[in-house]
Amino acid sequence: MAIMSQLFWGVTVGALSSTFSLLAKGAAMLGGLSAAGWWGIKRRRGRDEGKD
Repeated sequence: MAIMSQLFWGVTVGALSSTFSLLAKGAAMLGGLSAAGWWGIKRRRGRDEGKD
């Protein structure tokens, strides 16, 4: 019975760890894409203002 309990605990912790890791990677990727988009828009607007 103890072995089954340890196995269940290991699988549960592993699944939670994997899920949180996936969410953290997704959040980091979304943040990076947002920052790159913001930088690109800022750069484009600055370049367009210089044409006047």
